[in-house]
Amino acid sequence: MTERQIETLSEGEFAGWSREVNREGFNGLVGAYYYQADDPANLKVAFKAGKEHLNGGGTVHGGCLLTLADTSMFIFSLPHLQDGGAVTVQLDAQFLSPGREGEVIVATGEVTRAGRSLVYVRGQLTCGERLIMTYSGVMARIPTRPSGDG
Repeated sequence: MTERQIETLSEGEFAGWSREVNREGFNGLVGAYYYQADDPANLKVAFKAGKEHLNGGGTVHGGCLLTLADTSMFIFSLPHLQDGGAVTVQLDAQFLSPGREGEVIVATGEVTRAGRSLVYVRGQLTCGERLIMTYSGVMARIPTRPSGDG
């Protein structure tokens, strides 16, 4: 596994936002995701919808929106995970309006409860003032394996 490299953009529509450079795995295929943490209590995760994110009807695919929600749940949970990780065990969503090509879709949310084994999160996806989707979910904590374990 390669070390994460983060860059903060200085120009363009995501100026002031950060992103992971050379992201591998599934999120590298669906991203790029951008992160903004001016206020750590109000972290934002966003992406710009491209042609590759659209469904047959010409709007952003629901699976793409669910992926953004799932990714943001993990990001919002990070302050509660210490040195461990987490996996999604439940994700509920309500689709309210379509996302369109060229739009910047932003996830905001909060941890509503962080227990010993589960972290509960809720959030929303918006484009400007338009509410696209609301969601809630549960993350299960997983301990980080010591390095060297197979």
